[in-house]
Amino acid sequence: MGIYSSGKIFGIKIYNFNDDDIANILLEKTYNKPMSNQEMKNAYLFYTDLTNNINASPPAREIHFQYYTECSSTYGNDNFLMWYPMSLNQFLEKFNI
Repeated sequence: MGIYSSGKIFGIKIYNFNDDDIANILLEKTYNKPMSNQEMKNAYLFYTDLTNNINASPPAREIHFQYYTECSSTYGNDNFLMWYPMSLNQFLEKFNI
């Protein structure tokens, strides 16, 4: 029993936390269909621009990722979308197109 992701990516969220542990969303995009390679590449370029600009960006280890994915549950027959956490390594693997 549980919630299972289809693995299809319908959006990306890149964020960090301020000193009060409040999320500071740096990028959030959601789509009605799975992200295209170009949309994924744009998110990756946003991340690289963010981390390459030393004066304006937080260190890479302080950046967090979530992906918006289609899910199903053993409790019902309807699919739904929800945010899942994503590690930096997963982000680089999936979005470095």
